[in-house]
Amino acid sequence: MPSGRTHDAITWLAAVPAAAAAWMVTESFLLTAVVTGATIFGGLMFGPDLDIQSRQYTRWGPLRFIWWPYKVVFRHRSRLTHGIILGTLIRALYFAGMLALISAASFYLYMTYAVGQPPAPSEFLAALRGFEAGLRWHGAFKQLALAAFAGLWWGAATHTLADVVWSMLRKGSELF
Repeated sequence: MPSGRTHDAITWLAAVPAAAAAWMVTESFLLTAVVTGATIFGGLMFGPDLDIQSRQYTRWGPLRFIWWPYKVVFRHRSRLTHGIILGTLIRALYFAGMLALISAASFYLYMTYAVGQPPAPSEFLAALRGFEAGLRWHGAFKQLALAAFAGLWWGAATHTLADVVWSMLRKGSELF
């Protein structure tokens, strides 16, 4: 497989056509910036190698604990991690779930600290419902989320595509 340095270079190069395509489709500077930034983030930090001790995994620094369960559950190079569509979708859902879990735990601890005792379950759930109501999927937020996912997908897809091409080239050279 290509080295981490090669994957990084491919990511940076893939950001250029991603930006051009995003601009042609949206004609929006904001959405183009989101797609481009998400492409770079997707390739450098959010790619399929989060299931092993990789550059992508170690770049998370002290936050890499978020990816430890992912590393334990998923087998490396499975369709669930390296699948061109499914891999990114699973990582995005996993990451959203982990953020929700960390946010809920932080919110619970904050409420406990602010009031001096843990909140009643009904109070905690009511507060979470109020927070969730502010994150409704509509209008601009939906466009930004779709642009971010498109960029994450393209950044991660370049990794998988490079692995596939590399494997094909190696197998082809073994035939001669």
